[in-house]
Amino acid sequence: MLNLIIALALAFGGYWLLRQFVATPATQVAGVARKAGGIALIALAGFLTLRGAFNAAIPLFILGLGLLGKSGLFPGGFPWGQRSPGQRSRVATSLLAMELDHDSGHMEGTVLAGPFKGRLLSALGDEELKAFHRQCMAINDQSRSLLEAWLDRCRTGWREAWNAGPRNGAGAPSAAMSRAEALAVLGLKEGATADQVRAAHRRLMKEFHPDRGGSDYLAAKINQAKDVLL
Repeated sequence: MLNLIIALALAFGGYWLLRQFVATPATQVAGVARKAGGIALIALAGFLTLRGAFNAAIPLFILGLGLLGKSGLFPGGFPWGQRSPGQRSRVATSLLAMELDHDSGHMEGTVLAGPFKGRLLSALGDEELKAFHRQCMAINDQSRSLLEAWLDRCRTGWREAWNAGPRNGAGAPSAAMSRAEALAVLGLKEGATADQVRAAHRRLMKEFHPDRGGSDYLAAKINQAKDVLL
């Protein structure tokens, strides 16, 4: 009887997992797979407990909880693939320095030159932002693209309100990138491993890929940084 119950549970569990995978977007498959693994390990621990194999069941149960992000030892889930706290990405042009906080997703810019030097973009009013936008357009670098990336993220609807038209399409970085700049773009420190570079690249591209409403320019910078470091 016990074997029949276990077989039925496995059959229904397998069917449910199959439906979950089919209905899951490609970008979320890894998370679903991790949760499925956690559920499977907990189920296996329960089976071993019924068989009296407590010594084998306990570590499997803890491992399953960890995959689900519910373990007391690993309250946020296991540490693989997770970012280090406090990471910041930085991109700069002649007129503007932009930082992205990886923990909060908050993006902020500081004006480096001109009438608004030293001020944060978030502290500028609409007319001041328009004036700074005109200043960026007059400079032969990527200042305009960087400012517009911030506006697209933090001032939704600015193009329509300003009659600015579509994106200018200036997506490709205009200059070679040093190793120090590449580390700053990905929010890494010297000595970062290839796996850390790839993980930071994937994480940032989820934020800034043009197909997901991100910035052509910042996506190009992120790709360039990965290429330089690898």
